[in-house]
Parts: sequence; C-alpha cells; structure tokens
Amino acid sequence: MKKKSIFKNFAFLLLMSSVLGVIAGLVFGESAAVIKPLGTLFTRLLFMLVPGLVFFSIASSFANIGDVRKLSKWAGKTVGWFILTTVIGTFIGVIFGLIFKPGLGMTIPDGKIEVTKITADMFIQWIPGNAFEALATGNTIQIVFLSIFVGIAVIFMKNEKHKDFMQTVLNAGQDLFLTIIKAVMYYAPIGIFALMASSIASLKGSLISEMASFLSAITLGFIVHIVLVYFIMFWALTKLNPFKFFKKMFPALITAFSTTSSAGTMPLTLQCVKDAGVDDQIADFGVPLGVTFNMDSMAVQIPIYIMLGMYAVNTPPNAAQLLLFVFMGVAFSIGTAGVPGGGLAIAAILVNAFGLPVEIVGLIAAVFFYLDVTGTTINIWGDAVCTAIVAKSENMLDVDKFNSDIDSIGA
Repeated sequence: MKKKSIFKNFAFLLLMSSVLGVIAGLVFGESAAVIKPLGTLFTRLLFMLVPGLVFFSIASSFANIGDVRKLSKWAGKTVGWFILTTVIGTFIGVIFGLIFKPGLGMTIPDGKIEVTKITADMFIQWIPGNAFEALATGNTIQIVFLSIFVGIAVIFMKNEKHKDFMQTVLNAGQDLFLTIIKAVMYYAPIGIFALMASSIASLKGSLISEMASFLSAITLGFIVHIVLVYFIMFWALTKLNPFKFFKKMFPALITAFSTTSSAGTMPLTLQCVKDAGVDDQIADFGVPLGVTFNMDSMAVQIPIYIMLGMYAVNTPPNAAQLLLFVFMGVAFSIGTAGVPGGGLAIAAILVNAFGLPVEIVGLIAAVFFYLDVTGTTINIWGDAVCTAIVAKSENMLDVDKFNSDIDSIGA
C-alpha cells in the first residue's frame, strides 16, 4: 500500500505543479521568468541521461534476444505500428485541413525567414561518421543506429564468454541510467512548476484571430487521433483499459507537456511503459526508437502546415497534392528530432519544398508554443501505445502488473 500511496501522491504532485505553474505564469507574467533556471536545470538533468539511456536501452534489448528470428518478428511489428499510426495521423490532418481551410483570406505579413534545403545528405547523416562523436554530441538518431549495430553485433559474437560479458555490460549500463532517472524524478515537481510558469506567458496574445482556423484544425485533429488510436484502437487490439494505461503514463505525459521534448521525457516514458507491464526487451527497443522515428503529432500537423500556406495564397490543393501530403507527413515525421522546436524546422523545410511564402513559418512560430506542448505529449503517448500493442500481441505484457495500482515511479 505504501508504493501505491507514493505513486498517487507523485502523480498528483506533478499535476498540481503544472497547474500552479500555469497560474503563476498568468498572474506574474514576464516576471515569472526569474524562476526559469529551475526549469532549465530539470531539462538539463533529463538531457544529460538521454544519450546513455538510448544507447544502453536499444543495444541491450537487441543483445539479450539471442534469436535473430525473434528479433525480426517483434521489431518489425513495432516499426510497422509506428508507420501505421503515422499514416492515420496524416489522413486526419488532411481531413481537418480540408474542413477548416487554414489560411483562407489571410493577409501575409512582410518578413524573411531562412529555410533549409532538402538533400539526400540529410538522411545519410543519420548514420554516425564517428561513434564516439555521436555519443558526445547527443545526436539521438545517430545513437539509435549505433546502438542497433552494437546490439546485433553482440548477437553474432562467436566467443560466448565475450558475448556474456557484453550483455552484462549493456544491461548494467541501462540499470545505472534508470537508477539515476529515479533520483532525478524527486526534483520533477519543482522543474515542471518553473517550466510552466516561465513558458505560459509566451502563449498570451499568440492566438491571433487569423490563426483560429489553423489552431482549430490542429486541435481537433489531435483529439480525433487520440480517441481513435490511443483509446479505441488500443482497447480493440489489447482488450486492456485505455484509461488505466493513460493513468500509468500520466507522469511521462505531464513531463512531456512541460518540457516540450520527446527525447528529454524518454527516461520517464520508458519507466512508465515498464510499470504498465511491458516486457523490458520490447520497452527498451520500442520507446527509444519511437522517440526518434514516431512523431504522430507531426503527422497530423504537416498536411495542415502545407495547406495553411496554400490557402493563404488562394491555391487550394488538388487530389494528387493531398496524396503527396500523406507521403510528406510520413516521411518528415519519421526522424524529426525529439527536441523542443524540431517541428518548426520541418515547417521551414516544407514551405521551401512547396514554394510557399516563407512568412508562413513566422505565423506558425507565433503559435508554436501551443503546438509544441500538445504535440510532444501526443508523441510520447503514441510511442507508449504502439509499444504496448506489440508487447500484448507477443504475450510480453504482464496483465496483472498493468491492472495493478502499484508503480515504481516515485517510490
């Protein structure tokens, strides 16, 4: 009962910290920025752990499998579910973009924004040129590829003594980082309060009337995606209570909302997924990979980004372009960096790709705080849902633990 009580207090404390932070930001306005360093400290503590945790989690999950056929089966399922939910998100984005027609009748202000060119080198850069540099610079997507290579290499090692040693090292490394994460969580309420208080002022005045249709399309798109995928589909495929899963994931969701970083939230997401009963092997593979490759919120947003620009210049999309939006939504949501502001860079790339006015990016930037806090929360929720669905299909989800109110977070 003690652990149950502690968890409930911890989750409630995170919620209250967020609410009080919003209130403080509204009451004190820009003066709340004085406590921003307390929030920055929290995000830095989380980011400090990300490179090591991504590497050890994915590498150990591969190394512990031993059977390559088993790996290809559930690893393929995980990637498949990531892609499926992303495709669903893009169709939802297209539908709500057509309904609300964001940008129609808009007057585009003057301004210049530098955009990024799309090149093949962008994708080649996913492969680390230097393994140690990738770890040192914290390049998440490069670390993912490095850890996959290392984990698979351990499976094929011929010397059993060396193989056992490497498995032990990788497992010990993951255990070390998870232990540090639990310690950092004691500071989470303070960090979340400071982040919310210092950030909420930036939302004031940004919801300009010209962007109302854009924000409505995004918001309803998010809601439909959550209901359809994270509740209905989750229940239909697992026969588990989606509300209970939401409760299990709540500490990670509120942290994602306040930090606006999928990567920074990943340590807590991983722990929450395991507390929901997902087997360590699948959790250690699915969650870190999802942070890099599964961005459901961007899948919803990308078609609406493009349509915002097209309607703003009175050029409604045709059927062929709508299909292209789906493709672009999948392509660009995969690999979007799980760090604050990553979606704004994608907006700049898309505007350039479609020859739209660069001022559109400035309009998106004006409301990006709202897109970031909501989108990040959806992203890590999507990672968890896909991972849990795969675990249940492989009989690698402890249903008794899922239904239990006892969790290790905050204990």
